[in-house]
Amino acid sequence: MLGRNRRGAGLIVLAWLAGLGPGLAAEGDCFGYGELGTGPGPALGTVKAGEARVPFVQGASARKGCPGPDPACREKAFVVPGNTVILGGTTPGFVCATYVGQKGAVRSGWLPEGAVARAPAPPAPSLSDWTGTWTAPEATLVIRPAKAGALSVKGDASYGTLDPDRVRRGAVNMGSVEGTTAPTGPTLAFTMGDKGTMPFAAGERTDCSLRLRLLPPFLLAEDNNACGGMNVSFTNVYRRGKP
Repeated sequence: MLGRNRRGAGLIVLAWLAGLGPGLAAEGDCFGYGELGTGPGPALGTVKAGEARVPFVQGASARKGCPGPDPACREKAFVVPGNTVILGGTTPGFVCATYVGQKGAVRSGWLPEGAVARAPAPPAPSLSDWTGTWTAPEATLVIRPAKAGALSVKGDASYGTLDPDRVRRGAVNMGSVEGTTAPTGPTLAFTMGDKGTMPFAAGERTDCSLRLRLLPPFLLAEDNNACGGMNVSFTNVYRRGKP
């Protein structure tokens, strides 16, 4: 749970989506869990029992001297014991954490490192761990078995469908992605080519490239902002629907 109270009020999707790539936009700032293709990647954590509420802590760009123990650094948004968070980079005493609400809304910020228990690395996923329909706000990814050892990925995303005014004006932008490739451990990545699926690093900058990271119960996605109309992106945190 996150928010200004236990009902999660104030949970919002901000420009956080743009920050899912560079998890630490500047030293002392936390906007997401980091890029999926570099380093060990994000991990899961659980907020420890103890305090009834654990407030997020402001970053360096928001207030001088933050993140730090000064109560003035505390934000109104908070998590509670038992909440699962996605962990990214660290700074002394703090870890960059992303909380995902039940409806897919997200919030990233610093949490005291001692308030979070890191989960052990999950076992190598099987193909069945990937398959299903994964959803996030304004985006869906459907993953199905393909040829031996490979998976088929098809997705649709939009920008503006949650804004009644944009819908009324017909100002909704759309995008899609499709590819078939084999995952490597918890990672699956590809580029859409004119003649089929290409390796992630292949193609032109204008070709749609998608990288997925399986971190149960979440599927993390990162694209190159070339998979649809203006502001359309598959970069998000997805949950798998019931079979």
